[in-house]
Amino acid sequence: MKKSIIFLLTIFFTLNLKSQNLNIEPGFTLGTSYYLGDLNHTKQFYSPELAVGLAFRNNFNTRYAAKLNIIRAVISGNDADFPSIYQQTRAHSFVNTLYEIGLQTEFNFKDFNSRKRKSKTPYITAGVAFVISNSFQSYTFAVPMGVGYKYSPSKRITLSAEWTFRNTISDNLDLLEPADNQAKQITKKRNNDWYSILGLTLTYNFQSDKKWCPAYNKKGAK
Repeated sequence: MKKSIIFLLTIFFTLNLKSQNLNIEPGFTLGTSYYLGDLNHTKQFYSPELAVGLAFRNNFNTRYAAKLNIIRAVISGNDADFPSIYQQTRAHSFVNTLYEIGLQTEFNFKDFNSRKRKSKTPYITAGVAFVISNSFQSYTFAVPMGVGYKYSPSKRITLSAEWTFRNTISDNLDLLEPADNQAKQITKKRNNDWYSILGLTLTYNFQSDKKWCPAYNKKGAK
């Protein structure tokens, strides 16, 4: 966990050096993550775990934005938590750490300006992500999609609450073995795993509204 935090902070400060020139708003994400798959079919917020990460948002205009996410999320599950006789017999449990690098687009339902105090809007988001899991032994791709609400309490800070679901192309996030009639722990074919993140993201706008250098104010003008 400590190494992951150090890694995320290193990326944050490295990219932050470029953010002022590129109109990128860097920030942090904190929330909870949970799993949907062969162990948990429908229960929302089942076995919630910690999700932390970095966010870099670029506002193209008042309606559209793009956000780069670098997230460390944990998911877990246990067959013993469900009444199914099959699951009770299978008795599988797991804990898996996911490292995600994703790019999402955001569509604001109302005009939003991060340089304007008390600017606010609900939004929808979707994108694509690359996910490494199982102690860096496997990887997959995911499609994040969800809803959110963003609010600017000051002229530079944006706070957003977002709930997204990640549809992956993997059936191994729960560490179940491939289907085998002789195996105790089996996974259903063609039933890919999902994971979801509900989190808060705080970003900061470093770019100044001023187009002139403070050293040359009106007193020096001719």
